[in-house]
Amino acid sequence: MAAIHLLGIRHHGPGSCRNVLQTLEEIQPDLILLEGPVEAEGVMHFIGDGQMQPPVALLGYQPDAPQNAVFYPFAAFSPEWQTLCYAQQKGITLRFFDLPLAHSMAFPSLETAVSSSGETEVSPRDPFDLLAEAAGYSDGESWWNMTIEQRRNQSGVFEAVKEAVEVLRDALPERTSQRDLIREAWMRRMIRTAQKEAFERIAIVCGAWHIPALEHMPKIKEDNELLKGLAKVKVECTWIPWTYDRLAFRSGYGAGIESPGWYDYLWKHPEDDGTRWVSHIAALLRKKGMDISVAHVIETVRLAQTTAALRELPSPTLEEYNEAVTTVMGFGDDLLLQLVKESLVVGNRIGQVPDAVPKVPLLIDVERLQKKLRVPFTAEIKDLTLDLRKENDLERSLFFHRLLLLDIDWATPASVDGKGTFKERWSLYHKPEQIVDLIERAIWGNTLEEAVQKYLSRQMAELQHIPELTHLLNRVIPAHLPTLVDAMTAQLDRLSAASTDIVEMMEAVPDLVSIVRYGNVRNLDFSQVGHMLQAMIARILAGGLLVCIHIDEEEAAEVLNKLSATDYAVATLNDEELNAMWYEFVQQIRSAANAHPLLSGYATRLLNDKGKITPEEMQNTLSFYSSVGNAPSDMAYWFEGFLRASASILLLDDKLWNLVNTWICEQQQEDFLELLPILRRTFSEFTPAERRKLGEKAKNFEERGSSSSPTEDSSCNDMDAKRIIPLMSRLLGIETE
Repeated sequence: MAAIHLLGIRHHGPGSCRNVLQTLEEIQPDLILLEGPVEAEGVMHFIGDGQMQPPVALLGYQPDAPQNAVFYPFAAFSPEWQTLCYAQQKGITLRFFDLPLAHSMAFPSLETAVSSSGETEVSPRDPFDLLAEAAGYSDGESWWNMTIEQRRNQSGVFEAVKEAVEVLRDALPERTSQRDLIREAWMRRMIRTAQKEAFERIAIVCGAWHIPALEHMPKIKEDNELLKGLAKVKVECTWIPWTYDRLAFRSGYGAGIESPGWYDYLWKHPEDDGTRWVSHIAALLRKKGMDISVAHVIETVRLAQTTAALRELPSPTLEEYNEAVTTVMGFGDDLLLQLVKESLVVGNRIGQVPDAVPKVPLLIDVERLQKKLRVPFTAEIKDLTLDLRKENDLERSLFFHRLLLLDIDWATPASVDGKGTFKERWSLYHKPEQIVDLIERAIWGNTLEEAVQKYLSRQMAELQHIPELTHLLNRVIPAHLPTLVDAMTAQLDRLSAASTDIVEMMEAVPDLVSIVRYGNVRNLDFSQVGHMLQAMIARILAGGLLVCIHIDEEEAAEVLNKLSATDYAVATLNDEELNAMWYEFVQQIRSAANAHPLLSGYATRLLNDKGKITPEEMQNTLSFYSSVGNAPSDMAYWFEGFLRASASILLLDDKLWNLVNTWICEQQQEDFLELLPILRRTFSEFTPAERRKLGEKAKNFEERGSSSSPTEDSSCNDMDAKRIIPLMSRLLGIETE
């Protein structure tokens, strides 16, 4: 019977890689059983052509349900990757012996993001934390790094790991899930099959957690019982680029590591004394404008080595280097470590896969456009400002907008400095999951343009509310899809003709205005939308007042938000006829006796800012709400609407200041306390500078006294004047001495 050699590894680690390669050289196996799904064997030949550059990931997915997918990431320092390369170089037979994806992906509880072994995280705690605590380390990651990844003498390491895992599995039985038990039963079946063949030396490379279950073979009947009746689905496999950022544990990857960039350094430079690593840090900091000399590098390396010696470590770990960098280069401030961490400790590397790797037509078209427009996937976040007057930038804009419409979030819009509608700014950040999203969207078309049109046509057919459709149409226009725009415009015409919901119409106005404006900029004909916009505002004018009267505070706040957005949109469009229609409606709200005071106050402010009412009319409205016959809360709500998001009028208009001040001074304590939440909510929207100026104005009023107030009609007496500072302090939410 063939000799079995069990090599228990961590899925990513330079020390584990060297251990595996050294042991394979010693035992010279004629068969390697590697943890991984058997379906992957169909795409293994791409590894040997020299075009595959890790980090990469094996992607398995259901073609009829692409969202059900799993990733198996590999870096250059992943033992599985080095085992694959070794087998190809030596001509050794290699088989994947884990549970096939056809069965694994049929598990109802299967997570979509899994480790390189297909494992999901059962418990948030690393079981190796227990060993770390016993050895005096802070966590399992540190213990494994020092004990395995940076270990100089590797003899006996696999036997030691096996014994450690046996103890952990006995102590933590809950860490081994039912799914793991089924996987291990399948692995044992594959081992038994190999033993019946003419192999002499079989090397088994798999996660260390499984080693005890593979060494102690139960009866075949027990394994068959576990594997009975497994569900099955259709699965396809391919390769995709991966990134070090997504290899990190912080990304949510269950078998992730803390420092891919550091591991890459350890793999490439195993004999380096740290000088090269610290030199990389120094070069990075110099690029950022910091004055880092060769002396800094020497002192940092010496301090790291001294610290490691004091801690009785054979060599510095990443922790010692970080502490030394903070002390020598950062002068005790660890702020620069964040920069070092992102660029070097984690790293911004992205892998490459050959063009011949199987891909869906949509992904091929997207990659073709990326190459044409010179916007490839990158591991780091990249900001790109486009000038839409340039042909290539305009095509990039269309490309980004179309991807967004497919719900692919690789390129996201960002705010742009300066004026002009010809500029766009985008933030690009690649996540491997976006490739899965593209595969999932491939059912809608073979090209990006075709897929977007069919994908949105399905969405459009399901929309029954005007704001939903106008919002979508507003997103579609920059993507230049005229056929789709025509269909959406026709549906919008039908919905607007049938709608009677005034609030819904108000919500749609900003998007309609944006559509009309954008059409003017891009020389697109949206006259039909312009006619709809005018008709919609006319209908708002005819029936909008009904939604402003006899409503409570919550409803009034919702209507106020719609009014504010609509006013901004109409002002932006700057159409004389629309402006006249809009201000006629606002005037109706101000004059209506039963309109909620929050809306009346806002309407009065709009009309005052545009010079549509006289100061006397404004003051009469304020006097009406502050009269004895009205509840104090009515005045408070009116005041909130009138001062919405700006205190400038209160600061500049002394008559209004005195009127409001008199009203506040006249409130009884119990009434004032009842009104305080409303008033403080109003003041909370002001900027810190505005709140400070309001306090200064109140202070100046107290110093002048009521006899020297800016107007002669102030009704506050001396005692009232002395109350202003405390009252204003409570309104502004500040303390006074």
